[in-house]
Amino acid sequence: MFPVRFYLETYGCSLNAADSDMMVGRLHQLGATRVDDVDEADLIIVNTCGVKEPTEDRIIFRLGELSALDKPVIVTGCLPKISLHRVETAIPNYAAILGPQSIDSLGDIAHRVIDGERGIKHLSSDSSSKLQFFEGPPDSVICTIPICEGCLGNCAYCAVKFARSGVRSYSIDEVFDVARRAIHTGYREVRLTAQDAGAFGHDTGETLVDLLSRLDTIAGDHRFRLGMFNPNLVIDYLPSLMDVFKSDHFFKFFHVPLQSGSDRILRLMRRKYSVSDWISVVDTIRRYFPNSTIATDIIVGFPGESDDDFEETIDVISSVRPQVVNISKYGDRPRTAASRSKDKVDTFAKKERSRRLSRLVHDMVVEDHRSWINKIERILVTGTAPKGGTMGRTDTYLPVIVVARIPVGSTVEVKIIDADKTHLVGVLHRA
Repeated sequence: MFPVRFYLETYGCSLNAADSDMMVGRLHQLGATRVDDVDEADLIIVNTCGVKEPTEDRIIFRLGELSALDKPVIVTGCLPKISLHRVETAIPNYAAILGPQSIDSLGDIAHRVIDGERGIKHLSSDSSSKLQFFEGPPDSVICTIPICEGCLGNCAYCAVKFARSGVRSYSIDEVFDVARRAIHTGYREVRLTAQDAGAFGHDTGETLVDLLSRLDTIAGDHRFRLGMFNPNLVIDYLPSLMDVFKSDHFFKFFHVPLQSGSDRILRLMRRKYSVSDWISVVDTIRRYFPNSTIATDIIVGFPGESDDDFEETIDVISSVRPQVVNISKYGDRPRTAASRSKDKVDTFAKKERSRRLSRLVHDMVVEDHRSWINKIERILVTGTAPKGGTMGRTDTYLPVIVVARIPVGSTVEVKIIDADKTHLVGVLHRA
């Protein structure tokens, strides 16, 4: 046994959150115990993110704080493989620095750290599958299962490629076994995550359609939410994918990034699709599921983006009207092609474009949400709302707050009585 108390902080995306769950599972296997207070810990672990500079800055500041404690700190996740020098400078007395594919090795390294070893650096990838350590979060009916990591792209602005590398897919059998166990344990919302779900199976010969079809055979009142997929990787088999989504086991939620409404900017970004490709994918999804939720991402102020390019983005978003738009102002990331561009957009212009797009999206989302008022919707209850009441998700993954005590994990019908930008409001419907 390993009678150690560890404290874990997580930054970044759903893939990072899943990695943290598996780190917990790995350490629990050894007999370690997780604590919620850093003061109670024998070991501190920080699972980092390197997607955006503001997040990196926040992590670097936190590492500086932790370096002042008389406790061993293990830094893991994406940031060590993106900005290693900053990590080492922020916490020169680190116990260990690991890459994001080192969860198996974490067990041995944690032992070495507790025995007093310092300055361990392990950035190489383990050959074993991380999924063997899967352990969903306690006190929740939501869990996240990775289906693959890495990507097939080489985007000009992204540094995650340096951390996660090429595609590594888990086998259908392994994902199925983990998902079945999670559902039988009591999880009701199962998030299938990846850097790009559309890349699943490109390295193994299996397909995303086959994976989802197999997962659909798991009996129970649960829902899967598929993570982001780039349009170019699904456009050729999209009808088959939509056929699988007809099952009640899948939220009708589709995250398809656009990034820019200008084909010229998409080429500079090294994205592998056109605006018309993206629109075609969204149109196909809506033909199958007219009320589905479309989520997308936009980068404002990419180097070289002109006023006309931005107007094209405004036009596309105004026309297609996705229900969720994640807006990011462009920021340099280390060693990327875009960071070396001589054609940067000034900060004021980026802020003004971001504000304008945010206003547009706000108005669209409020209008869309209010269109649900007086409808009767089935929701999966996933927890308590931040300010009281119960939180649930419709079949299209819209958040609904119900002012009533409803057992978490149950499925109920509600009548939508109000709405704002962040959620719908419902009351229990009794036929």
